[in-house]
Amino acid sequence: MRAQGRSQTFILGTWVICAVLLTLAVVVGAGPLASSAPETISLPLAFTAGAVLASLADTLMPGAYEKGGPTVALSTAAGFVLSYVLATV
Repeated sequence: MRAQGRSQTFILGTWVICAVLLTLAVVVGAGPLASSAPETISLPLAFTAGAVLASLADTLMPGAYEKGGPTVALSTAAGFVLSYVLATV
């Protein structure tokens, strides 16, 4: 963010807002939604998964692919397959 010309106040403000929102999400998830039916939390979980994938694709993967090449793509796919297998077993 600094390299893009953002001020110190903007950078710290952005991270503080993210920390507050994440804390709120954890409290709501561990409290009122902890005993919810799977159908109730399926939409928030799908949204969260999409946000994580978008973040990975936009920020982390281009740099990793630039430095690691095709091996990074294969290891990423293997990681997704492994996580799916572990989640369904």
